[in-house]
Amino acid sequence: MSDKNTITMLNEEFENDKTGEKVEGITIIVDGKLKQIFDTIMLKNDSYNNYTEILRDALFDGITSLIDKSKN
Repeated sequence: MSDKNTITMLNEEFENDKTGEKVEGITIIVDGKLKQIFDTIMLKNDSYNNYTEILRDALFDGITSLIDKSKN
């Protein structure tokens, strides 16, 4: 495990079989300090059962924060 402040993300493009719409898929590798933080959050908060739930909330909270900042 690494203690680096890095995040590894892999991008792929997928196509909806029904609509033909192309969408971007992102794989995030939870390792290093990010894993340590996620593990700590899960230990202190019983509402999280996996990294996906933490990432979902972090993403939506972060987007909300960015939107609020852009309004100023």
